[in-house]
Amino acid sequence: MIDYIVENSRKIVFAVFFTTIIFVSIIFVKGIHYEFDEESFLPQNEIVRANEEVLQNYTNEYTAFILVKAKYGNILNKTALIEILQMEKRIYEATKAKQLSVADVISSAFLFFNLSVSYEEKIKEIEGKSDEDIKKLFHIPLISKRLSSFISLLLSKDFDSENVTAKACVVKISLDSMLIKDRDKALEEEKKIEEAIGEYDFIQPYLIGGRLIEEKIMNANRQSLLLLLPISFFLVVAVLLIIYRGIRDVLLSLLSIAIAIIWMYGFASLLNYSLNPFTTAVPVLLVGLGIDYSIHIRMRIGEEREKGRKEAIKISLRTVGVALILSALTTSIAFLSNISSFIPLLKQFGIISAFGIFSCLLITLFLAPFYSKTSHTLSNSFAHIAKIAHSKRIFILLLISFITILMSYFAFQIETEFDMMDFLPKELDLSKQIKYLLQEFEGAGGEEADILIEANVANPEVLKKIYETIENIKDDPYIVRSNKEAQIVSIFSVMKEYANETYGMKYNSTFSSLYYKIFDDELPKENATEEEIIELYDYLATIAPDDFKYVMRNDYSECVIRILTHTGKNEENISILYNELKKDLQVKNAVITGGIISSYVILKELRASQVKSLFFTVLISTFILGIVFIKRGESLTLAFISMLPVVLSAIWIIGTMFLLHIPLNVTTITVASLAVGLGIDYSIHITHRFLEKENLVSTISSTGYALLGSALTTIAAFGLLSFSLLPPIRLFGIAISIAIIYSFILCTFFLPIILHMWKSFPSLK
Repeated sequence: MIDYIVENSRKIVFAVFFTTIIFVSIIFVKGIHYEFDEESFLPQNEIVRANEEVLQNYTNEYTAFILVKAKYGNILNKTALIEILQMEKRIYEATKAKQLSVADVISSAFLFFNLSVSYEEKIKEIEGKSDEDIKKLFHIPLISKRLSSFISLLLSKDFDSENVTAKACVVKISLDSMLIKDRDKALEEEKKIEEAIGEYDFIQPYLIGGRLIEEKIMNANRQSLLLLLPISFFLVVAVLLIIYRGIRDVLLSLLSIAIAIIWMYGFASLLNYSLNPFTTAVPVLLVGLGIDYSIHIRMRIGEEREKGRKEAIKISLRTVGVALILSALTTSIAFLSNISSFIPLLKQFGIISAFGIFSCLLITLFLAPFYSKTSHTLSNSFAHIAKIAHSKRIFILLLISFITILMSYFAFQIETEFDMMDFLPKELDLSKQIKYLLQEFEGAGGEEADILIEANVANPEVLKKIYETIENIKDDPYIVRSNKEAQIVSIFSVMKEYANETYGMKYNSTFSSLYYKIFDDELPKENATEEEIIELYDYLATIAPDDFKYVMRNDYSECVIRILTHTGKNEENISILYNELKKDLQVKNAVITGGIISSYVILKELRASQVKSLFFTVLISTFILGIVFIKRGESLTLAFISMLPVVLSAIWIIGTMFLLHIPLNVTTITVASLAVGLGIDYSIHITHRFLEKENLVSTISSTGYALLGSALTTIAAFGLLSFSLLPPIRLFGIAISIAIIYSFILCTFFLPIILHMWKSFPSLK
């Protein structure tokens, strides 16, 4: 095989470029798709399936918010309220979307809570009132109670009910639920709203819509890449020129990496995989491994240059080539272990990475005959460092042991976070407004936990159990409260809105009459029958189909309890909420679900997937290395020794991330995998070289140079991500740079010391 590669190099190169053209064609025809919503991260389990059922079988809303700030301190004066209504009128004319604001509620209160009036009538009503009239409205006992049930969630936390002042409010815009699934149409609708908002003298509005936020994230990402990629490219070229001292080898290294990345993206496109934040890490890996493979091949050819060009290439492929194949095999396993994850995108990440690694290896081996055979003496500088490491080996071992104990403790403290809002650049004005919105309006975070109950909801006994569950929920932490009342929507609250004149603005006298014949204090009376409750449901479904279907299945076999929450999408907070809700359940066949619980599932699965992935990686890689070393007549102990720096680098980087306040999220979660992937590669090269030379100084001075080249170019390529506009990408850049440094230090200086000890003690061998 090696002879064939050397003797038929031109044919092989033609095959490589022909394959590249095929993959380019696939990319051109099928395109590359990018997924960036929470749904794409969801595993398939009971909680996720229940959430899908709520989205499909119940009335749902696609919601956008407008944050409205008062330019002169008070959003509740006459001029500000009129401008809010004028803005709503413009939005309604552009989109026909339902809206709810403090201006709507106040104007409706003046009109005796008549909800069917037009915006013109609302504006006219407020124009006819004074600021004093608005203040008086808040102090009329019956009206103020109904006002407060709506207004408190729409006004900022500084709302003063005595003086009737607040600095800001939100306008809730309810759009077609079909937009939840149609991202392009949702973006189109949000842009219509943005255009319709306009400018005003007394208020400053800011539209906060999910799809617009995503678009701004993507635009910021593109700006970052346009700025950073050229700089990154020139840095890589500069480092490679220092290492190779020749343009030919630099171009070959870059070409092999470029082809490998094209193959990887073509393969992803062929399998209809979508790119996502995880795949950001794959080019990092391929650059690091590709340059590492190239440097090792190139250096070995230089070492054997006196034996002639072809013979030097053959020796290089027979020696270093074996180490590269072993490295690629174990590194691929490291990433294929993600197949065990329940998150589809993590599985795809593992498969794409493994394919990219082997592509990188094949292309490097196939292009080996074209590298120059000159040798450089820069690696001699490592001999001095190697001698120092040898003389200070006890100190180095003690230092690394101390750092590992410390980092192990910190690694267990790290938090996992999952919030797409984190991707917004802090410099954007929108980011500042979102932060203000989340700080000042508890209910504006869009968090909702749901309890899906499968039971005969017309049965009086079942209804009592559901009511008990709701009562239990009311004192749970992280529940949004308005006037000290937990914001929970259920069949009970919907019926109360239409039955109780003082509770809401949807009172219906006919329904109220029917309701109080069957219900007393929100619970079915002792003599209430299932048939009577069904009759009541039927009437409610007729007069309020959307509200009814928001909480109830049409055949009354299922219902949902919707709970407004404010956990900040923090794993610990969601965990506390989830466990409390589990304790609250008084009905069988109930599943706790909803968007915030789905986020919790993602957080748990992200953490579990990485722990499981790292465990399987270390286990399988040790097993493969053990087989290889035993076949070579070496000890199984050598496999464990080779994996030691790999495990330590993963522990170190997670501990360091905790110290630097870098949470585990959709980008940084892959850093440990990359540390392991590069660490295995570095470790195998050091071990392979040590077995050849059996000398600590020689191993560090020769292989250390190649690993330094790999580490420097990878850091040059992706360390610049630490200057990205997107905070998670910036943190990823910092974390990956540190991870590469750790892998390099541990494999280059720590591993040879352990190998030297292994050689010095026959009992270990």
